[in-house]
Amino acid sequence: MSLVVGRDELARVRGTGREGHRATRPVSGPRRHSARLASDFHDNVMISERFTRTWEAAYRQYGCALETTARCGKHDPEAAQEMAKTSRAVAAAWRQIAAGTTLPWWTLAAIESAAGAFECQAREYETGQIDERS
Repeated sequence: MSLVVGRDELARVRGTGREGHRATRPVSGPRRHSARLASDFHDNVMISERFTRTWEAAYRQYGCALETTARCGKHDPEAAQEMAKTSRAVAAAWRQIAAGTTLPWWTLAAIESAAGAFECQAREYETGQIDERS
């Protein structure tokens, strides 16, 4: 997954009449980090390399925990604890990206939604309220 948004993608959204206002902070709270957005030669908006590495590492650990959970079962205490921990790490990485960058409001809303979903999943694993069907 690439965390790069090109000029063409932004132009398509603007052309639909959904441009809206540019957000400067995440929906859920105050800006905690100030990170410059780097631009390459094609005028792509890029997330800081540090945020990208943090997200990638968290998501790799989450993938490993997901594989373990698939083998052991969702109610295995160690697997559930690892799923909760890694879900929280992915959520934190998403929130770090949202807090440390200036992106269009709709991108921040999607990032906040992803973070919220991972936090909800972490709570479900912590409390043992995981649905076996999902």
